[in-house]
Amino acid sequence: MMPEFVYEAFNPKNGEILKESGEFRDVRELFRWLKDQGFVLLRYKKRRLGFREKLFARVSRRELAEFCRNLAFMIKGGVPLLQALTDLAKATENPRLAKAIQRLLRDIEAGRPFSESLRSGNVIFSPIVIALVQVGEESGRLDEALEAAAEHLFRIDEIISNTKRALIYPSFLLCLISFAFGFWIFFVLPKILTLFREMGISLPWSTRALIKLTSFFQTNWVVLLGSLLALGGFFLMIFKSQKGRLWLEKISLKLPLISRIQRLSLLAFFFEYTALLLEAGIDLFRSLEVMQQSLRRPFMDQLLQEIRERIKEGFSLATACEMTRFFTPLELRMLKVGEETGKLVDQLSYLADYYYKGLQNFVESLSKVVEPALIIIAGVIFLMIAVALIGPVYELISQMGNI
Repeated sequence: MMPEFVYEAFNPKNGEILKESGEFRDVRELFRWLKDQGFVLLRYKKRRLGFREKLFARVSRRELAEFCRNLAFMIKGGVPLLQALTDLAKATENPRLAKAIQRLLRDIEAGRPFSESLRSGNVIFSPIVIALVQVGEESGRLDEALEAAAEHLFRIDEIISNTKRALIYPSFLLCLISFAFGFWIFFVLPKILTLFREMGISLPWSTRALIKLTSFFQTNWVVLLGSLLALGGFFLMIFKSQKGRLWLEKISLKLPLISRIQRLSLLAFFFEYTALLLEAGIDLFRSLEVMQQSLRRPFMDQLLQEIRERIKEGFSLATACEMTRFFTPLELRMLKVGEETGKLVDQLSYLADYYYKGLQNFVESLSKVVEPALIIIAGVIFLMIAVALIGPVYELISQMGNI
């Protein structure tokens, strides 16, 4: 994110004083831009971000998709590019996106092509969007390229949302059950079990086991909490490193349930990106390179690098994918048929739709399977606790009956 400058500039021709703000790499870039506009820089200062700017410090994929779709609509309607960008900069609610559009305007007015302006300093635009815009400029179909970029961003956002939802929902239920269990262990059970011990009645084995378990948690809660924090810190350090994230992704691809989510997500990404870029007219080798720049997932990066190396050696896409040992025979057969019939883009689009819908269906079915399973587990745990508590009550009642 580039710094924002608040500045005043003087126009020697008409004596106008300009007071504005904008994002620039440094003061020299601000000075050069004003000089090109015929202004002389009088004073400037870096502006600190306010609460609203910090709240909208990033631009979501959906906001970018809306921007691309609206820009495509205006260009198709005959609105000049500069005028369309000016109107969108005024209409957008996200200050970060509005400043990025203003920078686009400055670069285009300075004579840079639209695709180069997207690449220059505007880190919010992904390499895929830039590549599509560049193809659209060269072919004279910029509106179609922007529409394709918008549809792609909406689709990718949906894939990521489905993947997160599939992972977050079971985690939330597990945390909820763990919290309830902890509340019973630390606050409810100690008082009840202390009462049973003071009564001096004979306790069944289940109650004695529950007393030992409760005592263990109460005695060692500092050690257990420290161990959990240390484990969390360890995984956080691993996640921050490239090798660590690669290791975690490889492990997740071998775990039950999680591996299914990860695989569906990775394949939906791969076929979606490849189909989109090939359909836009970008060659296969360049498409894989753009995908590597766009996807910040170490496993996918390694997979794409291996496929690129095999294609560079002269192998076809299907053969290169087969050599990675990641793709199933069905996927490889579809790729081979597409290459042999000259309909590779159609096959890739079919696979992208197949895995996109597969991920959606899996997320919907996951909640129906995981929720009852976790409820059953929680029910069994609390049933065991209830049995351990009911035993002494029956013993007490029987003793009272004998008096």
